Amino acid sequence: LKADEKLTNKLRAKYSMGKPLVGISWQGGGNSARIPLKSIELQQLLKILQKKDVTFVSLQYGNMESEIKKFCKKHNVEIINDKSINPLADMDTWLSQVDAMDFVISVANTTIHGAGGLGKPTFCMVSNRSDWRWIDSDIHDDCYWYKSVNAGFQGLKEPWDKTVDKANEWLHDMLK
Repeated sequence: LKADEKLTNKLRAKYSMGKPLVGISWQGGGNSARIPLKSIELQQLLKILQKKDVTFVSLQYGNMESEIKKFCKKHNVEIINDKSINPLADMDTWLSQVDAMDFVISVANTTIHGAGGLGKPTFCMVSNRSDWRWIDSDIHDDCYWYKSVNAGFQGLKEPWDKTVDKANEWLHDMLK
């Protein structure tokens, strides 16, 4: 994949606060039965979002403005939610937004494919009920499709906490 370099640079300048940019996404798409199987609540990312040495940017598609605003106010964290970008209506602009990030953390959704296709350092939190795209972790314990994507697989009977911890450790290591 190749993003519009001028737009990528413009977005990077718009979001930059002198800290690394980390894009986040927490809900998957697809049919209504699959969405809850591969999504997490924004609340579950709190320990990551409390980091003060990075700037977080929502790459989440769909109208999440109200959820993000309430969450940020409640937990005194900041997530940039650029309302001028609608991935469902203009994927090219969204791809430039993804390209503006230094790192990406997401559940297995389109964000992973955009970031992976661009070669962005990415951490994918893979559900224990993932689909065929995520080869069984007993066979291949990372992302088969993109070299820049690290995968953390939710254990069969585990809550998301351990996978989020893996994402947090990955980001910590990436920031060193």
